Amino acid sequence: MPDPASSAPRRSRFVPVAAVVTCVVLAGCAGAWFLFDSGDERVGCNSLLENERIHSALGDAYDSDMSCTRLGAEIKKATTGIQPGQHSLRQAQAMKDVILAVHDELGTADGRVDRQLSLPLARSLADYAADTETILGIGNADYVRRAVPDEPAWEDEHGVHMSVGNVWLLPVVRAVSEDPAAYVTLSKAATRQAAAGLTAVKPGTTGPGLALPSTRNARLLGTWSGVAADVRRDVGKEAAAKWDRAVFEGLTKNTVEPPSYAQDPVNHLVTSWQRELLTRGPTTTPRPSRSKAPSWSTPGRRPCPWTAPSASPCVRTLSRRPSTPRTAHWAGWTEPTAEARAGASTRPETDDI
Repeated sequence: MPDPASSAPRRSRFVPVAAVVTCVVLAGCAGAWFLFDSGDERVGCNSLLENERIHSALGDAYDSDMSCTRLGAEIKKATTGIQPGQHSLRQAQAMKDVILAVHDELGTADGRVDRQLSLPLARSLADYAADTETILGIGNADYVRRAVPDEPAWEDEHGVHMSVGNVWLLPVVRAVSEDPAAYVTLSKAATRQAAAGLTAVKPGTTGPGLALPSTRNARLLGTWSGVAADVRRDVGKEAAAKWDRAVFEGLTKNTVEPPSYAQDPVNHLVTSWQRELLTRGPTTTPRPSRSKAPSWSTPGRRPCPWTAPSASPCVRTLSRRPSTPRTAHWAGWTEPTAEARAGASTRPETDDI
């Protein structure tokens, strides 16, 4: 795998818990508006099948002539297990190989992924929400050290993990998110992971133990806001309105009465927010600037540290910091724009995205 600086793609609850409110506010302040240049070509199944990492990830299931549908199914089979979020070392390594392979191909496809692959890739990634939360949020030493392509998946007392640098993961997430069903899948997984982090805080906790989950979620949810904003910017006004409607309806499908917090704290947080969003319906929210900003994906450029002076010859990873949001967030997704309001359904459907 080449160095990310030389091979990057050309793309740039509210719930009745105070910690969640804090997290949402911080998410708006710390949201990462990662922007990439868009294009017309997409990563297709044929080009992906030619990548050696896909061959390695699929193992004996690999077939150079397989269809897109089968490729997506085999990727999910190779990367996920019977229990959600539980993986073998082989599966975690396959997920890492798939991410890196897709990233490789994005560099020759203007940062876009074939729609037939978007949802299967999203479903696989969603099963690694604990890993992606650390990669896209506040990392730790193990994830940083093992993020380089040659470092394998590993196991510790907490389970099996895989890591890639966000310079590889974020362009892949951005690319698959042009499919609203894929974005909804990833967004729901991130929201559930964030809720689990909040419910893990014990009553009476103070200091860093209380602040860290909100800070971690702010970084993660802000990144998801940036992904959604970048999709809207790149697809154009009419397509963005349709994308907003599809995402809103996907996030509010099958809304149920939340269980009590004592009975099921994670689902209490998730469904409480979901019901509020459904009741309120889509509303207008501030949109990010449409001006393109340099990103860490620019070939031959290195990302700036936070302390880099403005004249430093590196690439700024944040194009702007959005103002504090006035609306609910679901894994960083802000409710859609005025164009989406008229056509957005506020009744949940019965089938799953």
